Amino acid sequence: MINTNIYEEVMGNELTYLLRSKIRFKIIINLYKKSLTLKELENCGLSYGSLLSNIKNLENKGYIISVDDKYHLTNSIKIKIENILYLIQAGDNIYNFDDYLNNHFIKSDKLSILSQIPLDTKYEIITNTPLNPYKVVNNFSKNMVEDGKIKCIFTHIHPEFQKVNTELKTSSELKILVSKEIQEYLISKQEFNSDNDKNIKIKTINPVKLSLTVTDKEVMFVLYNKDGTYDTNSAIISTDHKLILYGNRLFDEIEKTSVEDYIQIYNL
Repeated sequence: MINTNIYEEVMGNELTYLLRSKIRFKIIINLYKKSLTLKELENCGLSYGSLLSNIKNLENKGYIISVDDKYHLTNSIKIKIENILYLIQAGDNIYNFDDYLNNHFIKSDKLSILSQIPLDTKYEIITNTPLNPYKVVNNFSKNMVEDGKIKCIFTHIHPEFQKVNTELKTSSELKILVSKEIQEYLISKQEFNSDNDKNIKIKTINPVKLSLTVTDKEVMFVLYNKDGTYDTNSAIISTDHKLILYGNRLFDEIEKTSVEDYIQIYNL
């Protein structure tokens, strides 16, 4: 649901006139898409009588003009509508993001995991679907074998670690933070191979309620549900530079909590 008070406050009282009338707003939005005749506006589901009176008012206020029997938005109102649409999208994204975070564990006694996440960034919440039931884990794996320097935290046993270990490029560097328990599990299951051409370093940390991948191209956060269970069905991803920098800072902050040294996996 759009909270019009927010947009009126940001854009000024001038736009209250548009936002408080569904007919006027519908006229403006349809003309924003393209210039239309009166008949074409009728075909958009607006009655002739309501169209005439509202179009006259919009013309008097300088929002629309008529040229060659077609109605057009003035340049000034077109810019304002673009701002409104941007605010609506950004606002809805923030509300959705807030709802998402409210359903997940985002803080601990020692670490604020996502409490300072930049909200003015572009991000996407991805979820598993019946057609793609492994979307989250596949995206996590994709990031782990990217080019360049990759940073990774996983606090849940990664089902494809051996595949990642095999597919990682020799030119890449993969740093992994895991709990002692997960490291011991990976060793016992022989998840590491002896290929010393692969630059994979692992370091143990105290468990945190977060899994993370950070590459030069993308950052991915996998959170825990409020009930303490690991959310295997959804994640936050972003290619926004500001959010990638945030992911790097978050990784570095968690990395510093451990006094352990990194170990090359072929030495395990």
